[in-house]
This record gives sequence, C-alpha cells and structure tokens, in this order.
Amino acid sequence: MSLLLAVRQLQRRPAGFAGLAAALLLAVATVTALGSLLGAEHGVPAAERREVQGPGLGLIAGAFGEITVLVAFFVALNTLGFALRHQYRDLALLRTVAATPRQIRRLLRLQAGLTVLLVAVPGALLGGAGARAFLAALQHRAMAAPHAHVAGVLPAALVATAVTLLVATTAATLTARHVTAPTPAAALADSTGPDPRPGVVRLLAATVALAGGAALLRLAATRPPAEVDKAAQATLMATLVLLTAVALAGPLLAPLATAPLGRVLRTLLPGTGWQADANLRGYARRLASAVVPIALLTGLSATMATMTGTALHAAAGPPDGATSATDSWLRQAELGLLGSFGAIATLTTLVALTGERRREFALLRLLGATRAHVLRVLALEAALTAALGLLLGGLVTAATTTAFSTAATGNPVPTVPLTTCAWIVAAAGLLTVPTVLAAATAAMRQPPAALAGR
Repeated sequence: MSLLLAVRQLQRRPAGFAGLAAALLLAVATVTALGSLLGAEHGVPAAERREVQGPGLGLIAGAFGEITVLVAFFVALNTLGFALRHQYRDLALLRTVAATPRQIRRLLRLQAGLTVLLVAVPGALLGGAGARAFLAALQHRAMAAPHAHVAGVLPAALVATAVTLLVATTAATLTARHVTAPTPAAALADSTGPDPRPGVVRLLAATVALAGGAALLRLAATRPPAEVDKAAQATLMATLVLLTAVALAGPLLAPLATAPLGRVLRTLLPGTGWQADANLRGYARRLASAVVPIALLTGLSATMATMTGTALHAAAGPPDGATSATDSWLRQAELGLLGSFGAIATLTTLVALTGERRREFALLRLLGATRAHVLRVLALEAALTAALGLLLGGLVTAATTTAFSTAATGNPVPTVPLTTCAWIVAAAGLLTVPTVLAAATAAMRQPPAALAGR
C-alpha cells in the first residue's frame, strides 16, 4: 500500500519532486564519476604513477566524494522539504484516518527511493562522461598517469546509487518530522495556518551546529603552515556546519536580518517596498527556505574562492600543499561542483516557492492589483531575498576564511578575489530575480477567478 501511494504521489505532483530529482541526479553522476576514477590507474606501472603531480587520483576522488555527499545531503534535505509541502495536506489527512508516524516516514522514504531509481541510469551515463572528461583534464595537467583510463562505470554507478539512496532516505526520515511530530489535528491545521516559530529542538540543533562550526574554525586556525591542507579541509567542513546552523535557525534569523533592509525599501519605495517587506517578514518559513540555498551557494563559492586567493598569495618560493598551482586548479574544480549543487538548490527552491503562491497572486489581482504591480513587488522581494542570502553567506565566509588565513599566512585578513566575488554576487542576483519573475509569470497565466478559490 505504501509503495502504491508513493508512486501515485510522484505521478500527481511531478513538479514537487523536480528539484529533488535534479539534486539526486547530480549526486549520482558525481559519485559515479569519482568512483570510476578510483580504478582508472589499475594496471598502470608504479613508476608512471609516481611521476604525476598533485595528491593522486585516490585522494582527489576521496576529497571530492566527501564534500559531494555532504552537500548532496544538505540540498536533498532542502528539496525534500518542498516535496513534503506539496503533499502536506494529503499526509496530514492520512494521519487523521489512522496512518501512524512510522507509515508516513516509510511513505516519504519510498518516494525518495523511487526518485533515486528514476535518475540512476541517466546519472550513471552522465557520471561516466564526466569521469572521462575530468580524467583528461587531470592528465593534461600531469596530475594523472598518461595511460590511466576509465574502463567501466557499472560498479561505480551501483555504489553511487546506493550512497545516494542512503542520503535521500535519511533526509526523508528527518524531513518527515514536520508532519509526524504534531498531533494529526495540529498537522492538518498547520497545512493552512501561518508560519510557526522555530521549535526548541530546531534551535537547540542550530546551537549545536554553531558550536561545532566554531570548534572546526579553531582547529583550522591553529594548524601550522606545514599542515595548511588540513586547515583547508577543516575550513571547508566548518563552512558546511555553519551553513547548517544558518539553515536551522533560518526562520528566526531571516525576519531579524530583513528588518533593516526592509526599512530602506519602505523609505525608497513607500508602496511596493512596503508590500514586499510585509510579505517577507510575514512568512518567516517561506523567507528562510528561499534564503538558505542562496546562502549555501554564496557561502561555499566565496569561501572556496577566498581560500584559493589566500593560498596563492601566501605562496613564497617553491609551492607546496594548498599553495601549489595544481591544488588551486583542484579548488576551482571543486568550486564548480559546489556551485552546481547550490544553483540547483536555489533555482528549484525559488520556482517551488513562487508556484505555491498562485492563489495569493490571484487574490491580489481580484482586489485590483495589476499583473505588472504584482511582478514589481515580487522583483523587490527577490532582490531583498538575494541580499539577505548574500549577507548570511558572507558572514559565514568571513568567519571561515579568517581562520584559514590565520593558518596559511599568520594574518587573519584573507586575500579576497574581488572579481570572483563580484561574479558570485551577480550570479546570486541573476539566479534569484529572473527565476522568481519567470515562475510568477507562469503562475499568473490562468484567470485569477479560476485560482482564487483553490
């Protein structure tokens, strides 16, 4: 019965699972590609392997795989939240007719598992192509043996599917708490009620994550110059942990951080600015859901770029460790991978959030607002959301790169690549505002009277 319900929900609400499918597809493809690299030097003479520059294929694949799984879990948790919101009322109704929390969790795990199976084959094919392209790039830079080759991807694809399945089902179990923790009546009421304040458990988890991030920053900052690679690993892990804290505390942080930005909008644009600010501050959960992926994208990207700039600036004499040209290239490749996950999370989140507001847009138009007025308000909301995501991501970046710079150079002031950071800011704006406007335009295609009663 649970399997049948899971299949029917996927068929009824494909848009709700699109973001999850995209994130899981990228996860399967990336883990397949990295797993395929592990066996690429099989049969290559040891002397040839010793001549390569850099850490070697095994360490490269391991480092990339570790960060991929962590970020994939983070993004899957976020996108699963939207899949849950699209069917929240259905799940709440199931609980009122005696479905147990265990059955709800099983249903959500089945949905996540089916999504993984749907993307497994295309993900494996994409991963195989990516492995060959990445290996060729490594060989071009003398970072892999010339005779290394990707013989086959099936074993790696099976492992990638299993790992992604574990990530997805774990994220589904955690997400299910939103509908299984309240009583059935409270869950049903929440499906149409206002945004609740973050619970004690969520805030406690955010505090623990913040403390863990602080501990990792201390570990990174106290590494000696000879262990700058370890400082880099601890810094990147601290970035993920601190962004997790931001995500957990988002419903509390977002309205607080929006207040000063909103006041500026109200002053400059008394009409649309007031409405945009009121919409954002009135729905803390919706605002936090939009801000978190932007903070993820900008925080990870800016941290990686600043770490690379700091490491290159610190290089004096023969480069080694994190200051080598090969390591800098690897960080750029890792930045591209993390940026892809962040972009998927941002796009799918904004599209889902905007699509959920069809009835709100219809009511505004029935009350006299024109389509152009609604789009102007949404453009301001999107700009404010992007600014808030950049602010939170920037704060995480400032904390983490200060620790890394202390370890790498002895100076807490990092070397900030201004051009790269400007591109990151521009990317956040270009991903946010046009996406929201395009999704809103699609949501307002139908006559408002047809949507207002839904």
